[in-house]
Amino acid sequence: MNTSYLKTFIEVINMRNISRAAEKLFITQPAVSKQLQILEKDFGAVLVKKNGRELIPTEEGTMLYKYAINLLNEENKIYSKLRNDEDILEGELCIYTSSLPADYYIHDLIIGFSEIYPKVTYNIKKVDSKEVYSFIEDGLTSFGFTGTPYKNKKIKNICIAEDEVIIIASKQKYKELANKKVDIDILMKEDFILREKGSATLQTFENYLNKKNIKIENLKVKIQAENNELIKIFVKNNMGIAVMSRISVQREINEEKIYPINVDELELKRKLFYVYHEDRYFSNLEEKFKEYITNKFIPN
Repeated sequence: MNTSYLKTFIEVINMRNISRAAEKLFITQPAVSKQLQILEKDFGAVLVKKNGRELIPTEEGTMLYKYAINLLNEENKIYSKLRNDEDILEGELCIYTSSLPADYYIHDLIIGFSEIYPKVTYNIKKVDSKEVYSFIEDGLTSFGFTGTPYKNKKIKNICIAEDEVIIIASKQKYKELANKKVDIDILMKEDFILREKGSATLQTFENYLNKKNIKIENLKVKIQAENNELIKIFVKNNMGIAVMSRISVQREINEEKIYPINVDELELKRKLFYVYHEDRYFSNLEEKFKEYITNKFIPN
């Protein structure tokens, strides 16, 4: 049996579509269809079926999918032991990441990994946390970086950093609120500048509001933006107060260009994660990157 056909089968199941699988594998749609036909002939079973516009595995296909994942993962381990990966490991590592890991943490990881595997190239795609998980579930990627955990038990995480969500203001606005704890109710009259829907920072703040029986729709939201630097410009120009990650504004706080508001009972500690699907097929390159993350952040 040709194990490359198993890789094709895995991508068809992950992508739920032959054309998308072909695009990801850089082969033609007829080639994907032909490989599926060969597998079905070899195993004497129908492996995929249509569910609306999508392809899903049959019962036999589900069995083969789990077998193929395990087989190819073991194949990766064998190659790793028999070859000098430091000299030959190459290829493009596609990384889907939410904005905070992308802006403040990914660079250190890539620099460290590149010192071990200098021939690897990188394609970093910045999306919101919700999209990271959606892409993992849909099979567009095997892993990603985000600031929120997830309910899907198949998606595991490794904590890579800790941070805090805070409320910030301009110097002018801060003078009105300085040197005292501020109740969140007092801030309800202020204009807010918030991250976009799907942002982990916004989700963390929204969870806090829910505990206070406050709906985020009750805030006076003046601006919603995806870009942290843009939000900081608005805050410094007194356009409103903003909810942001501390790491993203620490330099401005140190330079006294932006000021954190001391909000009563606002202690929003958060973690940043490397997240991955435990059943997803990992290429040899992806497996090595996962090993690097594991060794760096999980104590022996």
